[in-house]
Formats: sequence, C-alpha cells, structure tokens
Amino acid sequence: MDFDDVIPNLPIYKAAMNDDWDSVEHIFDNDPQKLDAKVTSWWETPLQIAVGTNSSHRFVTKLVDRIMETDVQKLRTKSWWGNTALHYAAKIGNTRAARLLVSKDPGIAQITNTDGHTALKLAARYGQQDTLWYLLEVTKDEVGEDGTSPYTGVSGADLISLTLIAGLCDVALYLVKKHPNLVTQKDGNGQTALQVLATKPDVFPSGSQLGPLQHLIYSCITVNLEEASDYYPSSFRLFVSKLILLVAPCAKDIYSMKQKHFHTQKLVKRMCSIVMDKSSHSIAWDVLGTAVSTAVKHGIHELIKVCVQTYPDIVWYNDGGFYLFIAAIRYRQEKVFNLVYRMTGHKVFAATENPDEDNPLHIAGRLSPLHRLKTVTGPALQLQRELQWFKEVEKHVEPSYKEALNKDQKTPRMVFTEAHKDLLEEGETWMKEMSSSSTVVGALVVTMAFAAAFTAPGGNTITGSPLFLNDGIFLLFIVSDAIALFSSTTSVLMFLAILTSRYAEEDFFYALPKRMMIALVSLFLSLAATMTAFSATLALVLRDRISWIAAPVILMASVPVTLFAMLQFPLLVELVYSTYGQNIFHKENNVLLH
Repeated sequence: MDFDDVIPNLPIYKAAMNDDWDSVEHIFDNDPQKLDAKVTSWWETPLQIAVGTNSSHRFVTKLVDRIMETDVQKLRTKSWWGNTALHYAAKIGNTRAARLLVSKDPGIAQITNTDGHTALKLAARYGQQDTLWYLLEVTKDEVGEDGTSPYTGVSGADLISLTLIAGLCDVALYLVKKHPNLVTQKDGNGQTALQVLATKPDVFPSGSQLGPLQHLIYSCITVNLEEASDYYPSSFRLFVSKLILLVAPCAKDIYSMKQKHFHTQKLVKRMCSIVMDKSSHSIAWDVLGTAVSTAVKHGIHELIKVCVQTYPDIVWYNDGGFYLFIAAIRYRQEKVFNLVYRMTGHKVFAATENPDEDNPLHIAGRLSPLHRLKTVTGPALQLQRELQWFKEVEKHVEPSYKEALNKDQKTPRMVFTEAHKDLLEEGETWMKEMSSSSTVVGALVVTMAFAAAFTAPGGNTITGSPLFLNDGIFLLFIVSDAIALFSSTTSVLMFLAILTSRYAEEDFFYALPKRMMIALVSLFLSLAATMTAFSATLALVLRDRISWIAAPVILMASVPVTLFAMLQFPLLVELVYSTYGQNIFHKENNVLLH
C-alpha cells in the first residue's frame, strides 16, 4: 500500500469518526472503490473506523447499504491484523453494528483474523457481554478457515478461558452446558477452564470485600428460589429481596455480585460433574488437581471444597512437593486451611514432610507472602498473625516435628525467629513510636485534669466551697474531670508499660496488643471527658450573659473527640478482633470432606 493515499482519504476518515455521511456521500457516488478504501496506515476501512466509534450508527447503516448495492465482499475487507468490521464491533461492544453486519453476511462471524481469533473470541477477550451473547447465537460450530471450530480444541478452550478472565461466569456456564468437552480441553497457555477460574477470587464470595451493611443486604437478597431459607417461605424471601432493591438502589450492585456468585457456584459443580463423567483418574487428577493447587494460592476455598467433595483423593495432589494443606500454610490461606477441620481422622496425614526436609511447622515458621502479610494493619499485628499461624500448625503436627531439624539444621522455632527478625524490629518501632506520641497527649490531659480539680469554675465562697456546688452542671464538671484524670493516668501507665516491654516474640501474641487496646480506650475516654468538663465550665460561667452558648460549645467540643474516634477506631477494632475475636482457624460446618 502507498501510505500517501491515507492523506487524500482523510475526509472519509473524519466523516466516519463524526457520523457525517452527507459530507462524503458524493465521494462514494463518484468512486465506489472508496467504500473499502484504506483510510489509515493500519489498512482500516471507513466501515471499521465508523463501527469502532460505537456512535456513528447512521454512517454505518448508510455505508453497509451502499456496499450491499455494489459488492457484499467489501464487508469482509480486513485491516493490517486481519480484522473485519465485525471484529471491531466485537472489541468495542457495538452490538448494533454486529447485528447489522451478520444480517447482511452471516458467514462473516466465522472469519478469523491473523491471530486465528473470531469476532466471538474478541468479544470474550474484551469482556463485551452483550455482544458476546449475540455472537454466541450466530457463530456456528463449524470448521473455519484455520481448520478448527470456535468451540473445540485450543480455540474453544481459549474462548471459555477468556470468558472467565472477563468474569462472565454466566456465559461460561452456557458454554459448558452446550459444549461439555471444553472442560477438559487446555487453552493456548496450557490451562483448563477450571484452572483459569481458580485464579479469579473476585467471582467467589470469599474474594468480595463487603462492609457490615453490605453483608447484611447480601444475605437478605435472593437471586434464585433455590436459595430460599428453610426458616422462611420462598415468597417471603423473594418479597424482601424486591423490597430491598426498590428502596436501596445501591443494592443493585450487590444483587449483581450475588448473581455472579450463584452462577460461579453452579459452574464449578457442573465442571466437576463433567470431569467425573469421564471416569478417568488421569483426567480428574489433571483437571481437578491443577485447579485445586491454583485455588490454594488465591485462597478460593469454595472451589477447593467442591473439588474435594467431588473427588476426595484430590487433597493429596502434589504440587512441587506441597499437598493441599501444606500449600495452605505456605501461602497463609486460613480459609483453605480451615477445611482440615472438616476431615475425619485422616487429618493426621495432612501434615507430612516435603522433599526439602521442611516439615509443616518449618513452613509455618517462614515469613508470610507479602500480599498476605498486608491483610492486617501494622507490623505488630502482622507479627501477631504469624504467631497465630505457627501455634495453630503446631497443634496438628507430630510431637517430633516441633524440635526436628531441617536441611539447614534448624528447628521450626529457629526458622521463625530468623525469618521474622526484621518484622519484630518493625513491630517494636511501631509500638514505641505510637506509645511515645500518645504518652505526651495523655500527660497533658493528666496535668489539665489535675489542675482543673482545684480551680472550680466561678470561684469559691468565703468558706472556701465552690460557688456552684449545688448546681447540676457543676456536678457534671466534677465527674467529667475525675473521669478525665483517672482514664488519662491509666493510658499513660499503659503506654509506659508498652515502652518498657522486653519486646519478645511472644509479647506480640497477646500482652502488647492488650496493653495497646486498654491505652487507646483510656485515652479516648480522657479526651471525651475533658471536652465534657470544658463545655460544662463554659456553660456555668457564661449562661447568665450568653444563654445560647451551650449548644455551639458542645458541638465544637465533639469535633476533636469525633476525629480521634474516626482516626483510631479502625485500629482499635482490628486490635480487639485480632486478639479477642473469633479465631481465624475454625470449623465452618459439620459436612465432612475426607
């Protein structure tokens, strides 16, 4: 191609971009060859440019009609990468153009580009759900130019993999129902559809981060009558769901999320069922095993649970020397590890040594992967979480493992100490810096509260008793000041206890978090009480002159207290939950797995 031809064709390019058919209609009247002229250096035609805008709909309609009057094959003109206009429609989700093109030339849906991709596969790759559903209707299960069908072999496996990567589990479920052989096929990356699904935690409930209110809405919404509770009629659950969606528009996103989770659950069960229908251990071992080993890394316990329930032996799938529960320890996936509590007496076999001579306790002693370490706030709580893992694994190993030496001649405790040396130092620094700063604030409150106790607002009588002694507001002042003094003193003492701690590893498990919790709660109470005492003092002194002073003073006094709560409350909640809340290791239900 002579690239200089691109410049004379610029008017056509701009008209296609701006949906301006009238300005170039005369060009096509005079020279029909321009209908599929290459208007860019990538050999793109006016039709491809117009379709790619997803807005020049009139231009597309007029141009297609004109092409049909001359040569229908011009609809199939390809760009540099071998893409037709339908490929462009699939990539950008222009379903309107796709319907028009296929209605004029049904065979265009079977054409592949230079990479062997049909428009159907491109719609899946770019996550264009509406266009994908339409192309699934019109793309036939026939051998194409490259000698394969879009729904078989690597091409078919690529299609379902791309669909799953885009998170379109409802589409994937449709493909599995219509083409069950896709479940055991491997895509261009050598992965099965189930293995690809095991890399998508966001399509499972465990991968969705929901707040308390969102979680409540999620639990109340029903996306299928099969989900109805045993305690409430289906009609009632359905009524509640519709009511929530009506009064809370934001719940629509949560509804869509739960709907996706429902499709994913059905998809996993259908895939596992198809695998078992093959009645082949090698196929089951390959498809389910690779999926389970991948799901462990991403913490998708829902997929693992279904795979193990389908084929219990899969818990012994060996991935580089790591069985299921050993891998859960390695990647610090507590929800996967919790499945061990749903095993029978066979759980004693779950904690076995790996070829590197590291027993499970050695593995628990090594530093957690960074992305899992960051799931809790601050190095102190991170070290606490690591200790929780170590102590929990210690309960499940043979007694001899606790002092066993690995190939480096180190016991599990030695491995833990060495691996967490830097984290221990960071935790110590974090605790000391926070305690030092807070001690200054606590000491200031102690000083003010102590001085205020002997400086009564309004002064004293001749006998020395406070002037407002019999006033109810004065009583509020005295009580608030006393609370401020006692609580601030407590916070200072607790922060000093943290500063003078020996900072051993075990201190981070319970002692230091407990002291930090008491110190933060005491400091908050002292600030709140100080602001209350200050407000009471102003109300006493100024109420005779400025009667309306109470309301604005209380409002302003609440600002610093509210700020402190907003900034420190999340840390306090995490401290309480991590130390006294439900253990991250627990049995979810009584359904046995193995």
